[in-house]
Amino acid sequence: MAGRRTASAPSSVRAGISLVLLWLSLTGAPRAQTGPPPSFEHEVKASFVYTVAKFVDWPAAAFGDPGAPLVFGILGDDPIEEPLQRTVAGKSVGGHPVELIRVKEGEDPVHCHVLFVGRSEAAHVDEVIARLGNSSVLTVGEFDHFAQRGGVLRLRLDQNMVRFEVNVDAAERAHLQISSKILKLGTIVHERKRKAGSP
Repeated sequence: MAGRRTASAPSSVRAGISLVLLWLSLTGAPRAQTGPPPSFEHEVKASFVYTVAKFVDWPAAAFGDPGAPLVFGILGDDPIEEPLQRTVAGKSVGGHPVELIRVKEGEDPVHCHVLFVGRSEAAHVDEVIARLGNSSVLTVGEFDHFAQRGGVLRLRLDQNMVRFEVNVDAAERAHLQISSKILKLGTIVHERKRKAGSP
């Protein structure tokens, strides 16, 4: 079927937005100086990543067939892996069953639809982004300047509150359409322009 794949039913939108607002209410309240408990933080972030995926349109060409899985990949070591596994188990996005895989070091991640780049890969993020090229992959990370360096979505803690940034340039390059309902909740950033001859 031609066109883009999306979970666009009104009930899905209302339910998804409710989850986003719940997420913001849970993480937006000021917390103790030590910040939110790590386990709580990772559970909430995992739920948010899954919710955001429901508001992203991938090109139909990103799926082999209408029933093909939507693949969440995790690259590197990150404590979000187990919470994300629990979050997506038995779930679907836009009619595609969700599958979670671990991307091995050196493995080509272009077969993923969502790629969570762990903190252990912070030093290699430029290489990862370059390897993806224009592939329709929603890249997600937490470390500094992830979005400015070409990642699509960066989650971050700000004064003990969880916020997120969206690189609209990277999303456009990946042929991803992110709902305005998500964009208006985050901070829009643009890629850092590299000088000629710089890596």
